[in-house]
Amino acid sequence: MLDLSTDLYGKAATRPAAAPTYETIRPAAAPDTRVAMAATYLLDPPMDWSWEQLRDYVMRSIAERHGPQPRREQHQINSIFKSFAARWGNQAGPIARFAFEQQDGFWRDAPVDIRRFTQGNDKYFAGPIAERLADA
Repeated sequence: MLDLSTDLYGKAATRPAAAPTYETIRPAAAPDTRVAMAATYLLDPPMDWSWEQLRDYVMRSIAERHGPQPRREQHQINSIFKSFAARWGNQAGPIARFAFEQQDGFWRDAPVDIRRFTQGNDKYFAGPIAERLADA
């Protein structure tokens, strides 16, 4: 036979459960009304991407493949992608897509991150990819 004395199970075992009151039942929280960053790059072909669409695609692809990255100032991120789009023109979008979709976010055995899109990495990253795309 089971011994349900308070010595073994404490006071909670012998106290009857109280009916829930309004204070214990809280209404569901209001839905989150913030709008996530829109994926406008899906609407246009990569050759027609603006620098903002390029930035959104690259930042989302980096987060999906490599997880969260160290935070950078927004003006630094914007200037990197503005200059990359200005240097590579209509090749900027296809270069980014090749890096993430064909190479799965890795280039020369290293993860592709935002630094790959700086001018100092053009001859190691964007240049060889642009040559591959021209040959294809």
